[in-house]
Amino acid sequence: MVWTQQEVKETIAKIQSKASTDKEFRKKVLLNPEKAVKEIVGKDLPNGFKMKIIENAKGIDQTYVLPDFIGEELTDEQLDNVAGGRGCDTKSTCTKFLDM
Repeated sequence: MVWTQQEVKETIAKIQSKASTDKEFRKKVLLNPEKAVKEIVGKDLPNGFKMKIIENAKGIDQTYVLPDFIGEELTDEQLDNVAGGRGCDTKSTCTKFLDM
C-alpha cells in the first residue's frame, strides 16, 4: 500500500490535532503510532514502514530529528570504487590509481 504525500500531510495534521487535546490518544501515539494512525485514517501504514513519534520536551521550543549517521561506513559508491581498483586518500575522496 502506497501513501501519497498529501495523505501523509493530512494524517500528521490529524494526529497532531487530536494528540494536542486527547490525553489517551496522545499516550497511544507515543506508545504505538501504527495503531494511532489506523485509528485516525482507518488504514495501516505500508508494510515494513516503521514510525516513532516523540513529545517536545518542556522548555524546548522545537525538536528536530537528525539524519541517519553515516560516519565511518563506506557508501555503496565508495565500495564499488574500491572493488574496481580505486583508492581513497585521507579525506575519503576516491581517485583512480594511475598506471605506472
